Amino acid sequence: MEAQKLMKRKRNNTVEVSFEEDPTISEFNFQGPFLASFHGIPPPQDVEFNTYQSSNGRKLMIAGENSEVIFASKEYEADQVSEYMIAIYDKTTNIVTFRPAPVIDIAPIPKRLKLESNETKIQDNFLVAKTALDKEFGSKKMRSKILSRERGKIDASQVQEVEKIVSNIEETIKAIPTEEDIKVINEENRPIPPYNINAVKVADVYKLDDIVSPIEFEAIPVQQILRAKTNSKRLELLPFKSNFINDRLLPSLGTKEVNKKRIKILLYINYLMAFRSAREHLNERGVMLEKLKNPPDIILKSLYERYTETSFLKTGGRQRSKMTSKCEDKLLCYMFVLCLMLEVFRVDPEKLIEDLTITAKKAFSIFRTLGCKVEGASKQERESIGLNASQARHMKRAVLTIPLVFPEPSKKRFNKQK
Repeated sequence: MEAQKLMKRKRNNTVEVSFEEDPTISEFNFQGPFLASFHGIPPPQDVEFNTYQSSNGRKLMIAGENSEVIFASKEYEADQVSEYMIAIYDKTTNIVTFRPAPVIDIAPIPKRLKLESNETKIQDNFLVAKTALDKEFGSKKMRSKILSRERGKIDASQVQEVEKIVSNIEETIKAIPTEEDIKVINEENRPIPPYNINAVKVADVYKLDDIVSPIEFEAIPVQQILRAKTNSKRLELLPFKSNFINDRLLPSLGTKEVNKKRIKILLYINYLMAFRSAREHLNERGVMLEKLKNPPDIILKSLYERYTETSFLKTGGRQRSKMTSKCEDKLLCYMFVLCLMLEVFRVDPEKLIEDLTITAKKAFSIFRTLGCKVEGASKQERESIGLNASQARHMKRAVLTIPLVFPEPSKKRFNKQK
């Protein structure tokens, strides 16, 4: 990817930004920068890493060592695709230079294993040479003793192989994360908003500001909805057709004192639905604006930042956005928290399931990820729609409860990420 320079200058309290191609920077540089992946085993601070280039200039590897361990990568092709860019800021010139950076996998190799291997080879070579000399030039008694010893001895190479296997297993066991490590990893990988594990009220578990920033919330165009004269006009302003939203928005607009906060939350949920629905057009900003009915810039920008991953094309350096499955799970988690806030933390997900075209299993899995329990309909809920307990046995509700309890991830899922 051709690197670019980002230049900033202040004039009259404004910032001008310009892009300039730097022909001195090639697509791939053996001096870096690189992004290193150590598979959960960070290197000690005293390890200094260097890059090594093959004689033909086509491959490289990265290695570093201290007194106890060697860290080394496999060989990488110089023309591999760089999925990431690193920004390097020069304070003296006020220039930010973007450089392509490949991800390099680096594995630890204990020096003890290498030293033992070398010592074993030296000993084996000496014994083989001595035995060969004794067989050729030794006395009849010596040759007889060698033959007798060879018939009765165990193959040393096999014993050494077993010892190596056991040693490698022991080293691998040391590298396996503990239950506490797994807990921390799972906490970091949960696609949910920040939460208060010590909350004494359900309303204090999640904060609205952690899902929709105050500046976004202020920008939600609620006045357009309020000014519309008819329900059909109001629904036309929504970017996504949703029965879940309609069933709550129209009654909320029909009250004497309209709760603007509630209306804004409903509109933001609708933006999330539309953004997810239009994910195939993420790299067509014009289409996205149209699909979301021209939302404020700050809202569209925040949706991209929060619910997509960015990569750069090798040719031309163009930026591309993608909603990965993890990003989609995060979007649904944030959306469902807003739904819980609207419904006093007890949600009937039936309409959500229809609107989002997901399975009931998927919907309840996300609610459980947020710390919800799945319960049947209450007596009051059954009576409101004229059903008895038997008739309403299929009705399920997602209920946020405290103390907050999250589901334990399956071991199979963790091993998959290994």
